[in-house]
Amino acid sequence: MLVELETGLVALVRNSLLGKRLRQVDSLPDLDADSLVSKFSTDAPAVYVAMGSFPVRNRLARPKFGVACIAKNSRSQQAARHGDGIQIGLSEMLEAVMTLVDGATVSFDAGQSAASFEVVHCDMINSEALSKNGVYVGVVQVQTTSEVSLPSLLEDLAEFKTFHADFDIDPHQPASEHDKWLQEPQNLSTSAPELSDTVILKE
Repeated sequence: MLVELETGLVALVRNSLLGKRLRQVDSLPDLDADSLVSKFSTDAPAVYVAMGSFPVRNRLARPKFGVACIAKNSRSQQAARHGDGIQIGLSEMLEAVMTLVDGATVSFDAGQSAASFEVVHCDMINSEALSKNGVYVGVVQVQTTSEVSLPSLLEDLAEFKTFHADFDIDPHQPASEHDKWLQEPQNLSTSAPELSDTVILKE
């Protein structure tokens, strides 16, 4: 359910008229603060979707998501915030996202269920790192209009015979090498992590 709702919101923006004016529409990447700001600076104008905290009670949930709008414009701060007729501005993006998402419906559970969303808040994100890179960020907070039932996990999971796990750090490498692996793009010039391992489960 949660994955389908997030990817559904991404698809909603990506396939809209707004999406045609953006360089990137995706789920929020899992990066450290510096790498994330660097990616924002490269990808802007962009929209990223991320799941937020939400209440669950008696197997009923009201999922919440943040739709982050990222803007940057080399012409001026005002152009980045308001747009310049060539590249979309942050204010235009926020308005478009709020109009697009409020009242929108996303299907899940293989199309058997659906959830409608409402916009509940709009947050402006300010930080020194963003300012230094000339990046402007606003987040539209949305949630489902009503509670949705949690699916049965046992019914949704397919049977499997192998368990796959990824390891992102070799303990024999110093932290400086690990930091290189987390760069965007990865720096594997002097070392590389063990990418994967497979454990065969007993039947």
